[in-house]
Amino acid sequence: MKHFTIITVLLAVWSVIGCVPSEAKSDTQGNSGIIDKSESVARSGPSIEVMEKRIDLGDISLETDIIEGSILFINTGDEPLRVNKVDGPCACFAGYSGDKILQPEQGGEILVKFTKSKIPAGQIKRMVRVKTNDPVNKAVEVYFHFNVQRDPIEEELRVIRKEMSNLHKELKAIRADLKKVLKEVSKDSNNNQARRKKPDTTVYNVNIGSSPTLGPTDAPVTIVEFSDLQCPYCVKEYPKLKQMLKEYPGKVKVVFKHYPLKFHKKAKPAHAAAELAKLQGGPEKFWKIHDMIMDNPKDLEIADLRGYAQTIGMDLAGFDKVVADEKQIDELLKADMAEARRCKVTATPTILINGLKMSKRGINDYKARIDQILKEDKASK
Repeated sequence: MKHFTIITVLLAVWSVIGCVPSEAKSDTQGNSGIIDKSESVARSGPSIEVMEKRIDLGDISLETDIIEGSILFINTGDEPLRVNKVDGPCACFAGYSGDKILQPEQGGEILVKFTKSKIPAGQIKRMVRVKTNDPVNKAVEVYFHFNVQRDPIEEELRVIRKEMSNLHKELKAIRADLKKVLKEVSKDSNNNQARRKKPDTTVYNVNIGSSPTLGPTDAPVTIVEFSDLQCPYCVKEYPKLKQMLKEYPGKVKVVFKHYPLKFHKKAKPAHAAAELAKLQGGPEKFWKIHDMIMDNPKDLEIADLRGYAQTIGMDLAGFDKVVADEKQIDELLKADMAEARRCKVTATPTILINGLKMSKRGINDYKARIDQILKEDKASK
């Protein structure tokens, strides 16, 4: 590789002087920089040491189609180091090439590629993971920083193409779900007429758990909403819930439960952002980001959600890691999804008032149910 000579020289110098100047060890963000051998502990087996974990590629010109960056690394162990895989969470990651096996004390290079057309213009940070057979550091994260320059017209076309691609995917998912619904309707039909489903009159003991609430915790009336943050009907339902809190002060509390629908592809990241806000700052931060989403129901791109998170002072590094990993999102939402299944929730919004599902959700229907509960509560005292 073209950097092999440089790496060999670095190894030779490293072995003689023991370490490089301490001021080169890290950047201002706390990411590891040039290796300091004095801080490395020799150990048996393969051991990866990356020369820099924060790599600045500078300005990316208008003519560039593929952005490339090099990761320099060394095997400081006493057994061969094998690079199993290099990947990244961003759709712009376009693959890699380079050294696959390093002998002890040997240096190598990995060339990482990103597709520029899948990256917005401006200052960008992209993470890749180098996965090896190092038993201690199985996956090392390396961050590339660069500035994408693009002609304004080209950037607008890029955004339009992305939106059209997302729209195509959403339509495809809706079409598939519609086929499933029609199939179920056909099964339930009698003489080619769909039978009307009877209202669910079960009174469910909903497990509130650590779900965010509005209103006093000891309120006699509990309104539980299973909601999808991309669902337009949930957006319309939220003002009704706030009206009930206002008209029955001290008597009503509202509980939010996550239930993102499968065909709403932007819903899961939105729910993850809201749940992360709760974990980082309690119910107050949850309702702040929840209300931002309700006020801007069409702005649910990752960049929009990240902007909301930044506005309320969330940990953006933690935010970035979670929203890029669907498994972590599912882990955040699994308790509410399990509760939804137990309560036989199949659509959004699903409203339960003291455990009973509301088959009709007009203002007067809300008031009738609440008045009934308060009347029964008063009579029992």
